[in-house]
Amino acid sequence: MGKRVLTTVITLPTLFIIIFLFPHNSYLGFSLLAAVTAAYGAKELKVLYEKAENTTLHISPLGIGLLPLAQWIEIAHAPGLPLVDLTVVLLALFSFSMELRYGDKDSFAKSLSRISGESLLILYPGILITFIQRILTLPHPSASLILFFLLVFGNDSFAFVFGMSMGRNKQGIIKVSPKKSLAGFIGGTLSTMVISVLFCLFVPGIKEDISIWMALVLGFATSSAANIGDLIESAFKRSALVKDSGSIIPGRGGLLDSIDSMLASAPVFWILLTLF
Repeated sequence: MGKRVLTTVITLPTLFIIIFLFPHNSYLGFSLLAAVTAAYGAKELKVLYEKAENTTLHISPLGIGLLPLAQWIEIAHAPGLPLVDLTVVLLALFSFSMELRYGDKDSFAKSLSRISGESLLILYPGILITFIQRILTLPHPSASLILFFLLVFGNDSFAFVFGMSMGRNKQGIIKVSPKKSLAGFIGGTLSTMVISVLFCLFVPGIKEDISIWMALVLGFATSSAANIGDLIESAFKRSALVKDSGSIIPGRGGLLDSIDSMLASAPVFWILLTLF
């Protein structure tokens, strides 16, 4: 628990600094961080998939890192060009070409499995992480991005606190993650909704655009999507018979173990704020 708290205490201020002190060139620093995160997250998922499916994926995790870079260029310099879509198509065609070139090593027995795995890497974390960058296209981008991180980290932290303090005897509800408890889910969701309302009541710019009911919906939907992201990551790890996706983050394990909630909730957060 101490390592988890320390990681959160370090991560959130670092993100605040990058967002508020370095918004230069349409948040280039933040986009570079997203590119590195996407590439390393894809590396971890590639290892999980290869263990689970007993095959080797041809696509390079570095290629997945191109998606956040394409998203930054699209936002900053070419808003009329679908560069992310183009990058997705090129990565898919590259994946198909590699399968045609090397699939004969096993008489194409694992072709569907390899293409499925490479498509998953393109989507998760590749495409999903670009939705975090798309938050920067909204009005009040810095405040919106901070709100997103507060909701995701708040949901995770309070779910952990409520689960540890009130849910020890009510675990096992979710089979894919038996240590999760109903108290944790409820406590995390309610806390996230409270954070959303408080932020939208007091932060200039956001408070003029987001009503209380909108803030409640935003908090509930972001929390729900974040929980789905956390649970599907558990399913990936169970499939590969590992406890963590890696060991780079103290107290949490791999990078994917820390960003799974963000990846799943970013599209929901972005869509709702766009509608609001």
